[in-house]
Amino acid sequence: MKHIFIKASLLVFAALTFSACSGDDDNGPESSGINIPEIDDECCNEEETFLAYTFLTNGFVGEIESLREQVDGKYELRVYSAAGKLHVGYNDLYFSLTKLSNGGYVRDFDITDITPLMTMTGGMSMQHSTPIGPNAVVHDKTFPAVRRAWVSFLMSSGDNGYWDLAYTLEKEGSKWRKEDTRIVVDPLAEPRVWIKSFKVGNDTFYLSLANASDFRTGNNVIKAYVSKVGTDRKQPYLLAPERFTIDIYPTMPDMGNHSSPGNEALTLQPDGSYEGRLNLSMTGTWDIHLHVKDAEGNSVAGEEGLSELFWTVVI
Repeated sequence: MKHIFIKASLLVFAALTFSACSGDDDNGPESSGINIPEIDDECCNEEETFLAYTFLTNGFVGEIESLREQVDGKYELRVYSAAGKLHVGYNDLYFSLTKLSNGGYVRDFDITDITPLMTMTGGMSMQHSTPIGPNAVVHDKTFPAVRRAWVSFLMSSGDNGYWDLAYTLEKEGSKWRKEDTRIVVDPLAEPRVWIKSFKVGNDTFYLSLANASDFRTGNNVIKAYVSKVGTDRKQPYLLAPERFTIDIYPTMPDMGNHSSPGNEALTLQPDGSYEGRLNLSMTGTWDIHLHVKDAEGNSVAGEEGLSELFWTVVI
């Protein structure tokens, strides 16, 4: 998968760089544009710095510059996403905190209370939030300077409304709030659809496909989240406490809806995600039809086969 490839690339890069540095003092990290501060208890060591710097500058992620902020005149907080953009459906967000005094990556901090809010315009006077993950976690234990969270946007910015994003930085018992800041959420390129909703009684749930851009021909891990709308629609939609099983039926709408065998239902994982196996036999557009069942095996949304509840991916 893409994240595994990126991690492997970072490790290779670090190994090559360390080797080069050990052979020639004039070819140290500073000559590559990477700042390694003097010993500082707040900051990462040399290896952690190399890995964090390389991950954040490798071209896969880009900074969302509108969310950059200085904190108490001591730190700079930056937020990144794939290519520095946001789109409808699932988005990973990455956070880094650096010291203004020496440019070092800070090791210990937390990002909490992430709050996206859509304000509807054009005569529709209302606001609503969208699915989010739990508080940000360390993206990879080998470079603890990067925190990762996710947001799954229901709709794009545009004539119908605009998105703001807020979050809290916590460090050593202190909290600092990044207040609502305007962000741009782009539509997905057609025919892609990576987020869908279903209802159980009076409750509304959202299904966010998390790794659609990773799919290739053959057997794939498929990962998703199930979020539940609370009583206040302006508050983020958190992971649903209910347990579901999600059967999947991939078909190609442009090829007579032929299917592909060897698929396994998505089931709840310890981290709150749902994972299964998805087999895609050829390139093209695929509809992944969904049949959602509750913990007792009762059908609650969608159906077997050509369900009206489906994601659409392109490989």
